[in-house]
Amino acid sequence: MRRVIGRLMSWLLQGTYRGQNLRLHLAAIRRLEPRREEIHEYLYACLSVLDTKAQVLLGYDALIMAATSIVLSVVPDGNPVGKGLIIAALATSGVSSMLCLPVVWVQWTDTDEFEQTEGSFNRLLMIRNRRTISYRVAWVIAHLAALLLIVGTPLH
Repeated sequence: MRRVIGRLMSWLLQGTYRGQNLRLHLAAIRRLEPRREEIHEYLYACLSVLDTKAQVLLGYDALIMAATSIVLSVVPDGNPVGKGLIIAALATSGVSSMLCLPVVWVQWTDTDEFEQTEGSFNRLLMIRNRRTISYRVAWVIAHLAALLLIVGTPLH
């Protein structure tokens, strides 16, 4: 069990950096993109990728929520276990959607941050880290919602 949790955490945190690793990652970006504006563009491009992925996941969550609502309203009451699984699918899909909302939050660099590039780049990397983890957790939960719906519908 410990090994499974370790692998899950490794997957969840892959590509996110803290402390010394954050500084090393920023230095590596600096070697590839030596000019300030290129580094800034790269970090914003990363945030844009996450925004796009989160928007797609929000759409997927909406489909799961619509499907669960239809199943609950159209299919007559049956097995309470099936109904419980379908309600759990609705709830987990809602949680996944809520986790996507901070990912698509608009982030602008303010005037002072353009002057203090080191702090700005560190902050953008930290934002990228948080949004990456939030997206990945939402992705796992969305798949759980779909699985609950698939298992719960025939039981209902």
